[in-house]
Amino acid sequence: MTQLIGIDVGYGFVKVTDGQVGYSFPSVVGEGHTKPTFSMKIGTSPAIDQLRIGIGDRLFFVGKSAIKHSRFAYRDLSYTRSISDDLEILFFSALSLFIKDAVNAFNVVTGLPVERMHLAEDLIKRVKGERTVTLYNGASSRNTTINVNEIEVVPQPLGTYWSSLSTSAIPADGRIGVVDIGFKTTDFATIEDSEYVPEKSTSIPVGLATAYDDIGSNLITEFGIEKESHALDGIVINRKINISGETIDISNIIESAFEKLATNILVEIHSLWNTSEFDTLLLTGGGGQALSSYLLPQLSHAKLASDPITANCRGYLTWANRLWNQVLPQTNGTLKFD
Repeated sequence: MTQLIGIDVGYGFVKVTDGQVGYSFPSVVGEGHTKPTFSMKIGTSPAIDQLRIGIGDRLFFVGKSAIKHSRFAYRDLSYTRSISDDLEILFFSALSLFIKDAVNAFNVVTGLPVERMHLAEDLIKRVKGERTVTLYNGASSRNTTINVNEIEVVPQPLGTYWSSLSTSAIPADGRIGVVDIGFKTTDFATIEDSEYVPEKSTSIPVGLATAYDDIGSNLITEFGIEKESHALDGIVINRKINISGETIDISNIIESAFEKLATNILVEIHSLWNTSEFDTLLLTGGGGQALSSYLLPQLSHAKLASDPITANCRGYLTWANRLWNQVLPQTNGTLKFD
């Protein structure tokens, strides 16, 4: 049976769901190895923390395992994300979490930034069709075939629109503006009477990575330490850094960077749109969640999308169901992402 999947391959994190379960992991790829690792934890670690995949003749750690175990680990922030086939590795790693048989068929909806939709055909060529991958579980491995039968690529913010519409969080008609603040880019999408309007939508190369650069510079200045982008994730989330066994609160550094980023995005919103013409403004994405306390007081009719980090991914699955006329499995309560 063909599985329907929504995948959001973000620059910061990959989010993926089949409607029953969801997963999120850092968009970090590293060189893989088969050296034994020994965990001192009681019980087994979740699969999402042990992502390792073989594609062709190369082996990769992905997500948290890349950050922990790879000598060379990276988060590709390039325009096309074609260096070392980064996008394909993340894409097939996400699908590998839903492997059930020796041969697995998928129909997928995913997204690209508004101003990068011209890359959609290239993305489809890179991932559509049959691919044999090697999956690892501890010391054991097995080959399996992933067949992406169909793939639809849409402007990223439409995922949030569809997921919000499916829960009646927004009206089906009227004018809706979606502000999707990601890691590398911020997208502005206009939807009028249920129709996406590309001429009133755009992307800017500003996102959480901009704040990360500022935070990283301050850590060098104040503490003399350098951190790569992927190493800052936990620091920013916890607002603390450990130096020589001492935990130091850096909330002031993070808040300053976020406030400057929020101001930048507010200027862009008001430069692009007359916000009073919109019935609702939806704030979404990981950056939307991080900056909501700064942005929402300045936008009277804006609201934060439900679970903004995974909103696009969940909306892609809603669109997949409509495209391929399948009834999605029913879930009890809110879908939980691991």
